[in-house]
Amino acid sequence: MVRGTPKRGGTLAVALDWEVDSIDPPASFGGWNTARVVQQMFESLVEDDLEDEASPYTRLVPTLAEQYDVSPDGLVYTFCLRKNVRFHDGTPFDAAAVVFNFDRMLRQEAPQFSPIAADYNQVAIQSVEDVRALDAHTVEIILREPFPEFLRCMTQEDAPGSIVFISPTALKAYGNEGIADHAPGTGPFQFAERFPTPYGSGVKIVRNEDYWGGAPCLDGIRFTPLPSAGDRAQALLDGEVDFAYGPEPTRLEELREKGFIVSEGPIPYVWYFIFNTRDRPFCDARVRRAIMCAFDRQRLSDTIFDGATDRMAGILPPASPSYEADFPELYPYDPARAKALLAEAGYPDGFAFTIVTATAGSAQLAPIQICQSMARDLADIGVRVTIEGREDWVSYCEEWRLGMPEGVGLSEMSWGMSCDVWIEQVAHTRYLSPKGFNAGYYSRTEFDRLLDSARTEPSEKRRTELYRKAHRLIMEDAALLPVVTVRTGMVAYAPHVKNFKFPRQNWHDFKRVWIDRGD
Repeated sequence: MVRGTPKRGGTLAVALDWEVDSIDPPASFGGWNTARVVQQMFESLVEDDLEDEASPYTRLVPTLAEQYDVSPDGLVYTFCLRKNVRFHDGTPFDAAAVVFNFDRMLRQEAPQFSPIAADYNQVAIQSVEDVRALDAHTVEIILREPFPEFLRCMTQEDAPGSIVFISPTALKAYGNEGIADHAPGTGPFQFAERFPTPYGSGVKIVRNEDYWGGAPCLDGIRFTPLPSAGDRAQALLDGEVDFAYGPEPTRLEELREKGFIVSEGPIPYVWYFIFNTRDRPFCDARVRRAIMCAFDRQRLSDTIFDGATDRMAGILPPASPSYEADFPELYPYDPARAKALLAEAGYPDGFAFTIVTATAGSAQLAPIQICQSMARDLADIGVRVTIEGREDWVSYCEEWRLGMPEGVGLSEMSWGMSCDVWIEQVAHTRYLSPKGFNAGYYSRTEFDRLLDSARTEPSEKRRTELYRKAHRLIMEDAALLPVVTVRTGMVAYAPHVKNFKFPRQNWHDFKRVWIDRGD
């Protein structure tokens, strides 16, 4: 329910946890800090309903498509496009623009083909056989096989990559090498400039007066990178920003007491470690299980994050269709069991290994502290840990995607999606790094078969059952080590920020937000 009269004007100051990657969404790998900016500028045929704060996971709503139809066999999607929509450079959005953008990811012979965009969007694009313009405002997408999560996959921002639409005029003018930060979308805000900060460039976007859904209230938004969670909290308190992503958890109560609004509720997010299953000793599931039993994740959640996080028992994130709130904890904190498993695996005296981690980044919480907490716990069972930090988040993501080299035992990531196919993206053999994002090289035929069946299963009930079976299997194999999810404090903002909605998603919509300072 909207309270108060919307006010036009003002620039919203937003603190991000890292600088924004190059703005070319289909070819971006900057994480949610980038997604939170491009969400305001670019759109897809359907989008998450980011006004809905009640659904257990985001509902899909037609966006650049006014309506769509799916054939009974699940192979043909027909979209009726919204009319009188233009890109920020004035180019009409029509069926030809949709085909042009899909060909950038689909057709190697197309002049605009981008191997990076094709790679980053492969989870969805691999299922696409053809994209056709039936007339100026009707598009038909033909799939090779049924993929019921196709539309939900289309809504994911920086997953990495994104199936949103860029002006063909601009792509022809700038090419793939030059389009970054020159990519006009159709969204309610448009790119204005990058500006220097002590922590990399910030980004300013401004109102799109000609937005098809009505011009936003805000004149614009300034996104400023502040890698320190403490600095983000202080910037709120000092009035330097109006809105912050991921402020310091130990200061959330202080923010509340001073009138700031702190978000509450589940989001499709999990901070997790990945085991290098190719390398000794983590090729042995007993060793992986031992590490999980020796790591007191509940204590970490309660102390480092002051209860703002919840310990995760499984890798499927909250606010995703197949998430199980009551998924059992297969590896409760039990150092004695951990020692027994190590002895059984031939490591009675422990061993040494290296963790590679970012030092900060998109939704990274406190990666060094998390790794240090693990190292302290593992020392109790004779396991010695070396922590190698990477200072640049985007560079870390690119390194992580290549997979762990020999001699590195664990890496980490903060991720999750509101579509279940995410578990395929990070753990199926098809996506072994460097081809995909299975950075720990986990491979098991039974697991892959379950995911392949789930991917094409038309029944939502049966699909959920298959994903949950696959989830149980990978957790029994202990290929990934889920640590925490965020329950409170993903965002905090000043009381003069009005009509902000906090859906069960990792990015948000500012087109209906306004500022009212009471003056």
